Amino acid sequence: MRTALFHIPKTGGTSLHDFLAPHYPGNEVCPERFRNFERFSPEQLEAYSYFSAHMDYDRFRRLPAPLYSILVLREPKARVLSLYYFWRAHSWRIIEARELEGPRLARELGLLDFLRCRAEDVASAADNYYARCLLGRHWTGPQGELKMADDAALEAALNHLSGFDTIGFTEDMPRLFHDVTSRLGIAMPAELPWARASRSYGELPDMEPVVREEITPEIDAELDRVTRLDRVIYEEAQRLSWQSAPDATRGSGQQPE
Repeated sequence: MRTALFHIPKTGGTSLHDFLAPHYPGNEVCPERFRNFERFSPEQLEAYSYFSAHMDYDRFRRLPAPLYSILVLREPKARVLSLYYFWRAHSWRIIEARELEGPRLARELGLLDFLRCRAEDVASAADNYYARCLLGRHWTGPQGELKMADDAALEAALNHLSGFDTIGFTEDMPRLFHDVTSRLGIAMPAELPWARASRSYGELPDMEPVVREEITPEIDAELDRVTRLDRVIYEEAQRLSWQSAPDATRGSGQQPE
C-alpha cells in the first residue's frame, strides 16, 4: 500500500517514520524529507511506495494516488513549547555552521519575545502551524502571516483535515501505532520507539541542556494567540479520530486526552 506520513515537526513523527520506513524496499522510499516534491517528475513519484516529509497540503496533493495518509498532531501549546526548547537546545556552533535562523532566535530570545517575534522563520513555524500546513504554502505571506481571515482559514483547514485516513496524537502513541500497523498489516513493535526526547538533548551532538521558563499569564496569552486556530483543528481531529475508532478501541480507555 502506498503510504504518506504528513510529518508535522515536534509531534513524534520521526519515531513513526523510523519504524515504518524499513517496511518498504529502500528504492521505494522517497528520499525527500523537507517538502520539495517539485524536484521529482510525476513518473518518479509513482515509483515510490512510502513518503514522509515536513509537507503542506499543496505538496501533499502532488503525491500519487491511491494513498494511505497519516497525520499526527500534538496539543498545540505543547508543540510550540517543544519547538522553542528544541531550537534553543542547539549549540551555537551548529547554529552558525548551518545558518539556522530559528534556533538562533530561540537562543537569543526569552520565550515571551520568541512568541511575539514576527521573523518569518519563527512565525511560519510557531504561529498556527497546523492551519498553515493544512492550507498550503500559497496562503502564507512574506513575513509568515496568514493571508486569509481566521474563519475562512479554519473552514478550509478543517475540510482538508477530514480527508486523512488516520489521525493520531502524540499523547496516545500506542493507539496511533496500533491503528497504523493494523491498516498496513504489519506487527506492532515490541517497544514503542522514541527517536528524540527533550530529556536527552544534552546527550546529543551539538545539543545542550535547556532550562524551561515558568508559564506566566503573559506567556500563556501569547500561546493562546499563536494556537487560536490550531486548538480548534486539534479538537476536531480528536472528534474525527474517536468517531472512527473501532468499538474495541472505544472501550479500551485509550481515548486521546
